[in-house]
Amino acid sequence: MPESRPPALPNDASLRVYAATDPERLHDLAVEQGHGARDWYGPGVLKAVEFLTERHTPAATDQAVRLGEHAARLGEATGAATLMAHLAQELVGRPSSVALRPHFERPPSADDTALEFRAVLIHEMALRWGLRDEPYLTFQQGLRALGHPLSWLPLASFQFENAMRQRTWSRGVLLNSLRPEELYAGYPAIPPTAAGGEAGRAARRVPDERRVGTAGAPLSELGRHAVEFFTLPRPVEPADFNSGLLASLGSTCLAGYGPDGPAAAHTTADDVAGDLMVAAYDGGMWGDGRPRAYARLLTWRAMYALMDLDPSVELGDAVRACAEHRWLRLAPGRSEFFFGDLSDVAFAVLDPTRTRVALIAATDTD
Repeated sequence: MPESRPPALPNDASLRVYAATDPERLHDLAVEQGHGARDWYGPGVLKAVEFLTERHTPAATDQAVRLGEHAARLGEATGAATLMAHLAQELVGRPSSVALRPHFERPPSADDTALEFRAVLIHEMALRWGLRDEPYLTFQQGLRALGHPLSWLPLASFQFENAMRQRTWSRGVLLNSLRPEELYAGYPAIPPTAAGGEAGRAARRVPDERRVGTAGAPLSELGRHAVEFFTLPRPVEPADFNSGLLASLGSTCLAGYGPDGPAAAHTTADDVAGDLMVAAYDGGMWGDGRPRAYARLLTWRAMYALMDLDPSVELGDAVRACAEHRWLRLAPGRSEFFFGDLSDVAFAVLDPTRTRVALIAATDTD
């Protein structure tokens, strides 16, 4: 049997007319294209998405949401999840959420096979705008009652998350890999000290598979990643939390640097979260990446794991906890662990007691 092909789409001008005058027809054309293709995330479907989402009318928005719900029902079909995530992001790229609001007046239910799209969409909207009124709050309560994982995230959008939003506005971004001279040009340098090296040599590795898995989840699609935890016998002075201390820990990912370790500089928690979000969202050179809503979820879970916070801690309290920790960004370069090719990042965090160190690193290559 010859392979069936989807019917040819009208030209772009005609598709734009459909989007303006008969968006339901454009939805139907997209479904026909998807069912006749091997990959739902194909050029024919994307054309329909583009023309539907560029129209901000209720009718065009309704059909775009219908298409996202259709993709959710397809489940494991090739490209369906990517299409769903793409549609959600395109819909929140508009200046207003007004046309999207009616789609959350219907409460979520366990037998709704298209629910996943609305769950992703509401949390895309939460990151983009922040949602504080009905019907979103009721919809979020419904997700929580169903045990949906995204319901752990608040519908508030924190200022802290600006880097997470901005750096994932489009796919194809890379982690913020820096050379030492670039690091020191943009971040306050912290030189190694003898006391730091001494503190690192006295440290003890703390095995914790659960925290390692949670903290490393945003990086799991990259070529290589590592998360390690250490405890110090006594509080370290803030100035001695530096590359000399890190190089003396006996860390797997910082092996072979010598006593001074890689270049290190002070940074803030939102910088770390921004890179985790990019890694989770884009997936690196060969990974698939996730919808931004799930990338946000993995990022916050990782931040909680790095700070050893219980998941029951409110996200606002976690933001405050971030400010109580000390964070270092490293410029690792090529080494026994890092490829030294596309993206090489590493961060270290010191807890408020100044006795616990977490180290997280990732490297990618083509």
